[in-house]
Amino acid sequence: MEYLLRESTSSTDDPRSARVGTSTDDVRRRNLSGVLTLVHRHRALSRADLTRLTGLSRSTTKDLVEELVGRRLVAESPAAAVTQVGRPSPIVRPDDRVLAVSVTPEVDAVTVGLVSMGGTVIDVVRHPTDRVPTAADTVAIAAEEIDRIRGALHDGQVITAVGVAVPGLVHSPEATVQLAPNLDWHDVKIGQMLSTATGLPCYAVNDANAGAIAEHLFGKHHQPDHLIYVNGGPSGIGAGFVVAGDMLDGVAGYAGELGHTYVGGAQRCHCGSVGCLETEVTQPPLARLLDQLDGAGDQQLSPPDHAERDVLHRQARCLAIALGNAINMLNPGLIVLGGFLRVFPAYAATVLHDELGRRAMAAPRRLVRVTPATLGADTLIIGAAESAFAPLLADPGRF
Repeated sequence: MEYLLRESTSSTDDPRSARVGTSTDDVRRRNLSGVLTLVHRHRALSRADLTRLTGLSRSTTKDLVEELVGRRLVAESPAAAVTQVGRPSPIVRPDDRVLAVSVTPEVDAVTVGLVSMGGTVIDVVRHPTDRVPTAADTVAIAAEEIDRIRGALHDGQVITAVGVAVPGLVHSPEATVQLAPNLDWHDVKIGQMLSTATGLPCYAVNDANAGAIAEHLFGKHHQPDHLIYVNGGPSGIGAGFVVAGDMLDGVAGYAGELGHTYVGGAQRCHCGSVGCLETEVTQPPLARLLDQLDGAGDQQLSPPDHAERDVLHRQARCLAIALGNAINMLNPGLIVLGGFLRVFPAYAATVLHDELGRRAMAAPRRLVRVTPATLGADTLIIGAAESAFAPLLADPGRF
């Protein structure tokens, strides 16, 4: 009887995961889960690589892959011809049949994305709103978009679940938003509401946690197992902490409210305090720079004007205070800035670096890299989808 040696992960250790046991069925379920999870997160692996990573025998790996192919969860293709002795090992990739829908409400829009296994974004539609969307507004927009998506599916494609990334305090096991202050949502059972409207299982996560999961699993980062992802959006600033490859959730899943750390200033925050990071670092004054960054491609960025530079430098110093505190407390190896915070490494890297040198202790500061999100505007879409894929990854045999 063979047991899979599981890689460190951050999103399948969840109450939704299948139970752990020692029967033959339990062992096979765990092995199927492990193989599918590896293929999903690496996006393409040879069967030989799967054998090496799992520690299973070649025959067992072949048997598991064949079952996953039969369920249309993965697809196999011949390896490219190489000049080596022996037969090349087939390449295993996620099948594009299984899809997840991501929903991300903000104060000015509801964005709906379609994502396939492997974290591949197929489509994203942003629905601007003329007011802050209520939970009912969000459900109505998402349900209408999901109906459109269903009408366009082909070749046996199926939506497995919906993942929602919300800017606020989210109790993920119950898919309930305890508080999303900028949206004015209080104790909203968003998962239940969406499931009733769509007939699909629905899961909810904090938006910054979703971003942290996406950048940790699919971002182009070296050694991302000690990572802080900081998201900046129209609804404020939040953070997700990856520690030793796992999410740091807190006792109720509310960890990561970096936007409500004190950085100075006297402006009152909606949380009731004053001088919070998200009252001092905001998106509107940086909107033009963000638009330029998103549309630049390989073109050189034009420098900010005098007024923009003053705002950038002031906000960069405030951001550095909060990041310095996080560096001192958690000793991360990587800080990833997402959303509108990507403008700071692009336009104010020197100010941010110098201020971090003053705000963080030297030893942990020397070990950390600060970088923009490598998944760009798709970060939250991919992270929300990961919460929707989690039950399937945990128990492929039930699909």
